[in-house]
Amino acid sequence: MTLPRLFLIGVPARVGGAATKIRHLLPLLRAAFHITLVFLERCWFREPDVMGFIKSLGMQAIFITDVPASPGAVALVICEPKIFVSGAIRKLKAKGLRVVFSNEMMFPFEGEAEAAKEGLIDKALFVSDFQRRAFSRIYEGVSQAITGNFIDPGEFPFKPRRNPVFTIGRLSRPDAEKFPHDFPVFYEELGLKSVRYRVMAWDGSLDKAFCWHRFGPEWDLIPARKETAAAFLHSLDLFVYPIGHRVQESWGRSTVESMLTGAVPVVPSGHQFHNLMVHGESGFICETFQDFQGAVMRLHDDYAHRSRMARIAAEHARENLCNPRTHREIWERALLA
Repeated sequence: MTLPRLFLIGVPARVGGAATKIRHLLPLLRAAFHITLVFLERCWFREPDVMGFIKSLGMQAIFITDVPASPGAVALVICEPKIFVSGAIRKLKAKGLRVVFSNEMMFPFEGEAEAAKEGLIDKALFVSDFQRRAFSRIYEGVSQAITGNFIDPGEFPFKPRRNPVFTIGRLSRPDAEKFPHDFPVFYEELGLKSVRYRVMAWDGSLDKAFCWHRFGPEWDLIPARKETAAAFLHSLDLFVYPIGHRVQESWGRSTVESMLTGAVPVVPSGHQFHNLMVHGESGFICETFQDFQGAVMRLHDDYAHRSRMARIAAEHARENLCNPRTHREIWERALLA
């Protein structure tokens, strides 16, 4: 049986939500599609981790100009901001491919609206209805599907934990806008007496953004990739995730990863976290700082309750958010219908 041809435009790297998404999707979909990776930048061919991963799956990667004429094949573009302004999307259409685009963000890329209007995008994918509504005008009249996000549960095994020093932290890309302006103080004012704070990924831009704060020895500010995401999350008792007021989360990958590992999530309202957890059962969704404070202190003080919630969160994520069979069916419908 000949598998349908799928050209996936994107990079299966280890850092960044879209890159991680691709890294988890490729093993999920390889039994259903003949997949070729397509890069928009040649530098990725020199990345041993990326190329080694692709080779381990029995796939190949090519440059955008080397995509062959493939009438009826699918080009799945995942969060590539240069796909429009570079003219790459026109190259794909000229080769006869049906273009399926997944933005992943809560804002359009340069040229995206124009491409949709011109008919260069055959189908738009969204990770949540919350994200889809943000793009409703741009994609009016364009075929659409909601795919959610797949995270391989095997990459984030559940681990019971009780750290000698109670540990809270967060995992996100090193973007100052992902953090509330008072971020360090936000953690320190939660009221925990003996505590360790861990943040990944941290870089010079965050040093600059929070240069006004003196980080004491209780803080671990960890560069990207110094630890695996799973190892980092295993080190936390709680995943406490306040978000900057300019940012809207389209889904919540790191939150689901935390749930899988057993780090109980404590997150803000106003995004779409209510679709990822049941408040008070598999995590806490907080309206105010006082809500964050109350949830954190309750989980700190009651180990039995924290352990029970950790297991419920992990089971909920595995069964309802990251079920491989369900996601494979969702993606086959999204790409072939």
